[in-house]
Amino acid sequence: MRYEYQGYSRAKQKVSGVVEAQDEVEARVKLRAMQVRPDLIRVERKNPFKSFKINTSFGSPVKLKQLIVFTRQFSSLIDSGVSVVQALDLLEQQESNKTFKKILETVKTGIESGGTLSAGLEKYPHVFGEFFIRVVEAGEISGTLDKSLKSIGIQLEKLAKLKSKVIKALTYPALTLVASILAVIFLLLKVIPEISKLYGSSKLPEITVFVLDISKNVQNNIGMILAVAFALPMGFTFLYRIPSFREFWDPLVLKIPLFGTLAVRSSVSRFSTTLATLVSSGVPLLTGFEICAKVISNRALQKSIKRASLGVSEGKSIVDGLSVSGHFPPMVIHMIGIGEMTGRLDELLSKVAEIYDDEVDNAVDAITSLLQPLLIMGVGGIILFLMIAMYMPIFSLGDKMSAG
Repeated sequence: MRYEYQGYSRAKQKVSGVVEAQDEVEARVKLRAMQVRPDLIRVERKNPFKSFKINTSFGSPVKLKQLIVFTRQFSSLIDSGVSVVQALDLLEQQESNKTFKKILETVKTGIESGGTLSAGLEKYPHVFGEFFIRVVEAGEISGTLDKSLKSIGIQLEKLAKLKSKVIKALTYPALTLVASILAVIFLLLKVIPEISKLYGSSKLPEITVFVLDISKNVQNNIGMILAVAFALPMGFTFLYRIPSFREFWDPLVLKIPLFGTLAVRSSVSRFSTTLATLVSSGVPLLTGFEICAKVISNRALQKSIKRASLGVSEGKSIVDGLSVSGHFPPMVIHMIGIGEMTGRLDELLSKVAEIYDDEVDNAVDAITSLLQPLLIMGVGGIILFLMIAMYMPIFSLGDKMSAG
């Protein structure tokens, strides 16, 4: 069951949202773990159009690399004994991104007025993210802000590397496929019509007539073909912003050969690294799961994490919730279980992250090494078919001349 809530965060900022729970008591327990003091809790009102709500956000105005540099510099300044306000002032002066410069100025002003760093960052969740904010908050409470910022920097760098690996795995096949399609269209538009002129009104084999018909259709409808080719990725991007479509699509992605393996391994790596950093920084486990669910983009894996979070709130083991769906590999669940029993959860999660960083590399290598020959063979086969079809009349004429 889903409950709507309104209330205030620890920094006395007004917050609202939805939490999943079996009853109102459990909802209050989860909100307490999220450090939210609720003024209103009620069963979520059904909206018939809610499933078609579209996410229109276009990401953060601050690039990940900029955030990594800022975090590293901020950590070094705090570790050197510079106050938070002075550090923010120095970083603001050297910042070239006008939007980020304004954000740092606002955060600095809030601290000078008696607020905390985490409270200032909470005003810009689209820039810093829940993970960044909660680790900073834990560092402020424990007096280890420099170490917390260093941990954030390391985590962000790992996420940037992981993102780069995934993009690398997806970019090469996509570019190869596009280039192949353009090559085939060029043949149908330019080469085949020129070859067909050699035959005049001669009677042609059926396979040649078939290819010529395709060529004529492409010539007559090239505008529509290009429009559809442009509209397909745009349409899929639009659909992907609809939650109901994501609920259907994301579980299917995990079953696609090669790409599903890459999706699982990259998500496990991100989940393990994030939760390990949060736990070692002193962030409550339930809050850590809430943050991890936001970090993971695949809805099917999100549900597994939320189920584990619900189990922990009920006093159950972490592995109980993660193992139900079958999406998380058994080795991961086994290592998390050992970490939970021995009290070394952060260490075991870090080990899982290291293992799956290597697994992501292996998945990327498998995709690039296998798809390259497959695409080449596929495109080569299509081009060979077109050429054979167009030169078939010449072959037939040669056979007749030999027979005569």
